[in-house]
Amino acid sequence: MRKKMKDKAFARSVRREDLINEGAIDLGVELDEHIRFVTEALKPVAHKLGVNP
Repeated sequence: MRKKMKDKAFARSVRREDLINEGAIDLGVELDEHIRFVTEALKPVAHKLGVNP
């Protein structure tokens, strides 16, 4: 995920600052920890989202 954030084509409409500031910092966690948590939480529904876990 962190590598993909550097790719301008990935989630083009998402502001990277929002992921960091409003995602992780507002929750009081490190960005990597937040990414791991969300990734694990979405694994049970990955097939519905059309992604491979």
